[in-house]
Amino acid sequence: MLLDSPETKEKILKEFLQIAVFDGWNKEALVKAAANCGIGENFLPLIFENGLLDLAEFYLQSQNEKSLEVLENLEGKKIRDKIRLSLYARFEVEKENKIALQRLINFYFDPKNFTSFETGPRPIFQALKACYKIADFIWQNIGDQSTDFNYYTKRATLGKIIFRAIPLFLKNGNINNFIDAEIEKVMRFEKFKSAAKKTLCQTFFDESGSPRSPKELVKNLPFFRLFS
Repeated sequence: MLLDSPETKEKILKEFLQIAVFDGWNKEALVKAAANCGIGENFLPLIFENGLLDLAEFYLQSQNEKSLEVLENLEGKKIRDKIRLSLYARFEVEKENKIALQRLINFYFDPKNFTSFETGPRPIFQALKACYKIADFIWQNIGDQSTDFNYYTKRATLGKIIFRAIPLFLKNGNINNFIDAEIEKVMRFEKFKSAAKKTLCQTFFDESGSPRSPKELVKNLPFFRLFS
């Protein structure tokens, strides 16, 4: 088995998650986990080059993949339902690691990181990117084909929902109602945006798609239509 293989990383991660529950998400716990797997501390940089940050990246990606194992069949479902069910599954696989996840959040947002030469502000930036990456994984899994600005707005919007859901999940575990409500808010906004865009197009362009003249634009303003 190669030292930096996914199998080795998974083995260390499994040990680490058990230790982190008690010791926290820190270097000492990582060294202890590696030792339990028969790997010396001096070999850790070859496995997780950036230490705890790479371990966290590997953990989140591993959990993404595991969520597919519990995800319901999405065939024939609407996009909103695909997203909803994907979020359910993603948080479902975190239930057995809730305490370890809390330790990871504590690590990400520990003020001491800013004075640490080893990490600096990178953990908090990685925390924000993690939500985006989870959102990107979900969108890609449901076959999103966006290539324009929508590619980023879709992921940013879903990432925001994930970011807000995590504290609630850690507090009570059941966040399905929250996810449903957040998706409904997004859908209402998208409907409003679509209607507003249609109104603007009808205001500034005629049926052939040509720009209306200034005279027509003024005539079509609500104030002038009221008195016409």
